[in-house]
Amino acid sequence: LQSTAKKRNTSFYNLFGLKSPGPISTASTSFNISSSYQQLKANVMAAKDDEDYLLGQHGREVERLQKQHRWIQSCLKGKIVFAPVELDKSGLRVLDVGCADGTLLRDLQKQVSPSAQLVGSDIMSPFLPTSPQGNIRYVQADICEPPASDLAGSFDFTHVRCFGRVRSRTLAPGGWLQIQEMNVDPNRPGAGPAWQDVNSILSGMFAKIGMGSQFTLLIGDSMKKAGLTNVSVETVDLPMGKSIEGEQQQKDSIEPFKITIPVVSQAAKGLGVELPESTYDRLPERFEDEAMKQGVVFRSLVIVGQKPV
Repeated sequence: LQSTAKKRNTSFYNLFGLKSPGPISTASTSFNISSSYQQLKANVMAAKDDEDYLLGQHGREVERLQKQHRWIQSCLKGKIVFAPVELDKSGLRVLDVGCADGTLLRDLQKQVSPSAQLVGSDIMSPFLPTSPQGNIRYVQADICEPPASDLAGSFDFTHVRCFGRVRSRTLAPGGWLQIQEMNVDPNRPGAGPAWQDVNSILSGMFAKIGMGSQFTLLIGDSMKKAGLTNVSVETVDLPMGKSIEGEQQQKDSIEPFKITIPVVSQAAKGLGVELPESTYDRLPERFEDEAMKQGVVFRSLVIVGQKPV
């Protein structure tokens, strides 16, 4: 993905600018993380004529990711690890896939033993810090490819936020994989019209690029098929706008989507997602108004699984 093609961040959020090379089959009742990610990679290769990063300027995207992380961690009261990992274990080894500038790892650094070894990987080298930060080091890596020898079979915990191919090959025996991903549903009860439109766009895009609109619900089964055990799925609702307390916190919570919505709207049109034009009409403004006056809840799933000992 980084030879003849331009370098791409492999987080699903960061693939919203894809152009469809033609008709793509969609998943409905089954989902294979490996094959679907390879389809996604093929779509990226088809978009290689785009010189710039898919969500625009690097600095702007890092800003969005930082705001997104702060909002999520505020909702989770600082909780990062859902798997039953002993964070105070001496020499704990952690890999964060799609780490961007390492914001999550720097927060996790405060929760683990000083002897822990934290590694962040991302395909976008401009995102990565240029030098280690204490017990955090950074590597450029394409998650579509087999892990480098120093990353294979060595981690107690691998974290992926916003989709990644199952990375069980990076886990040591007994290690845990954690994936946190959005669960979009345009028909979710209680959602206002603007938030329904956002979900319709995201759902349509996932279906169009071959993932299936409800692929998140199938990740747990895919983990089991990949050989992981003790798989569990937890629903985590992340409130925005009026749904949380504090005027500044309310404003901060909607910032990531104020940046994202215009980009995904343009990308959906480019992909040929069939939605009424009214879906896109003033959507950023309608979303902000709805979130601040009514409140919005973003539903995500946290899926964890363990590599057998």
